[in-house]
Amino acid sequence: MNQEVRSANQAWLHALSLVLAHGERSSPRGSLTIEYPHLTSLIDMHHPVITVADRKLNYRFMAAEAYWILSGDDSVAGVVPYNSQLLKFSDDGINFAGAYGPHIAAQLDYVVNTLVLDPDSRQAGLTIWQPNPPRSKDIPCTVALWFQLRNKKLNVHAFMRSNDLWLGYPYDVFNFSMLGHLLVGLLNERGIGCSAGVLFHTTVSAHLYAEHEQTAAAIIHKGGLPVPPTRPVPVLDPSDLMSRLAVLREKGNEGQRWW
Repeated sequence: MNQEVRSANQAWLHALSLVLAHGERSSPRGSLTIEYPHLTSLIDMHHPVITVADRKLNYRFMAAEAYWILSGDDSVAGVVPYNSQLLKFSDDGINFAGAYGPHIAAQLDYVVNTLVLDPDSRQAGLTIWQPNPPRSKDIPCTVALWFQLRNKKLNVHAFMRSNDLWLGYPYDVFNFSMLGHLLVGLLNERGIGCSAGVLFHTTVSAHLYAEHEQTAAAIIHKGGLPVPPTRPVPVLDPSDLMSRLAVLREKGNEGQRWW
């Protein structure tokens, strides 16, 4: 492994630095961005919460979205109470066409069974992208998720076509890490002893919209400080993990104090 494995805090600051220093201009759908083509972050899934104070993340929503996804939900009612801005991405005001949850729920048993039958398998994956997706306000950014057991560690490989480093990355990293922790619990229940390893988070277009550049640059200029230390996510069985997320979406404490 040639790249450095970082906490979510460190990985996010590194990604911002790359985009700001080496990104190029593009304007998909007429919106000006600075874009870094092909970025992979290696993130320790025991430290998946970004706590850089100047980012002012919505930690209630962070927990709520993870719970919503892992529950297999695609309803507006299941997540919009925690982030009203999401409603504008629903085509019908009832469901989200690009929701990850139903795809994950439909394929998770396959992933678990594949790794139980062959812990060294390279076939334990699931897809989010639909062939020939219809026109929608909610085209998913994630294409696929792959899972790999090596040395009793479960690694998660997330492949994204697009990732907004300001609005999306902090929540995506947490969501994919929580999926990894859920899968660890399911595998342990099946007698495959393992713990969470590394999230390999890969995106074709890592970008910042123009309106976020100045704030991101200011964070990098002062080194991202203050960056409070984060508590590691404990080993939780699937029901305990879901219960913890359900509590956290109401509690809303700062990320570093969650666990």
